[in-house]
Amino acid sequence: MNHDKIRKLTLAGLFAAMAFICFFYLRIEIPMGLGLTGKLYIGYAFVILASVLLGGTYGALSGAVGLTLADLLTGYVTSAPPTFVAKFILGGSITCIAFPLLHLNRVHSLKKEVLYVIIAAIGGCIINVLTEPIIRYAFKYYFLGYAQEVAYVSAINCGISMAVNSVPSIVIAAILYRVMKPLVQK
Repeated sequence: MNHDKIRKLTLAGLFAAMAFICFFYLRIEIPMGLGLTGKLYIGYAFVILASVLLGGTYGALSGAVGLTLADLLTGYVTSAPPTFVAKFILGGSITCIAFPLLHLNRVHSLKKEVLYVIIAAIGGCIINVLTEPIIRYAFKYYFLGYAQEVAYVSAINCGISMAVNSVPSIVIAAILYRVMKPLVQK
């Protein structure tokens, strides 16, 4: 394994651990419909950072692994499989917007880079807000056999939580990008 792959794998593990820590220790649970809770946390910031600093595979996997482990270890076992798929899509979509569409790697102004990171993060989070509730609904209704009403309310709950979590995560990711980009490139 070459030096670049080891560095990226190490950083992906770090970002996965930070996303995990944000969910495991720093989340705020808010009661929502049917006894379900909404979770507020800033773990997406590290999925965004991994995606724009490390690229698609490492970014998508770090978010998927970190937040899936958080679900498993906090007792949200039925949420773990949809989380893995949804966060993999989140990381991959951010990377697809940042590089093939915006050409983030060709920008030489830090101010413009941060703007492109924000745009890619907003796009990825919009995709997440649209896809994750569908993934959760399908998993809970078709695989776990939940009543349609419960699966539906869970999906709505998820969409609201994802939208709310996206805002502070994007802001924190933009701030941390300025600090971390020079460190990651060394």
